[in-house]
Amino acid sequence: MSETVKLMRSPIDTNCVGCGCKVAFGVWVYYESTTGNALCVECAVKKGWTPKERVNQLIQKLELQEDIKALTKQRRIETDALLLLKREYELYAVGKRDLLLEGQITRLMGTVEDYLKSCGSEGEKKALKNVFDEVRKAQELQKEVRDAIQNRLFLLERRKSKLGMRTPLNEIESEAR
Repeated sequence: MSETVKLMRSPIDTNCVGCGCKVAFGVWVYYESTTGNALCVECAVKKGWTPKERVNQLIQKLELQEDIKALTKQRRIETDALLLLKREYELYAVGKRDLLLEGQITRLMGTVEDYLKSCGSEGEKKALKNVFDEVRKAQELQKEVRDAIQNRLFLLERRKSKLGMRTPLNEIESEAR
């Protein structure tokens, strides 16, 4: 057996050079990549290249190696998906707290305005007007942060859909069709 001949899955549909039987894509064969010749396992055993038991052990080993590679890749994909979900949850929580804070600020400003209308002096009104102006600027900044969070959530949704994960965005799009 030459060093260029390897036990591997057949990369193409071909015929065995020993017995002429059809070898389908993905079947275990001894394959020579330079010439494209394939020798079925049975012919290799008949030629005395290796005992049948050893071939079965090698095939089992190679299949386990393929499984390990596939599981490693799957684990990497699932880890990425989990990180995406974690980021999405954290962003959602930040946005939710931001909305709660904005509601509290709005209620507080309304309470202070009611107080000033009923018994506040002109100096207090002027001072609190300046404070309200600063609060409104902060609210505008909050709105920009919320928009940035929504944009980031949208990007996370797109990454999740590329990974094949179901997302609320996928569900909305499928309902629209």
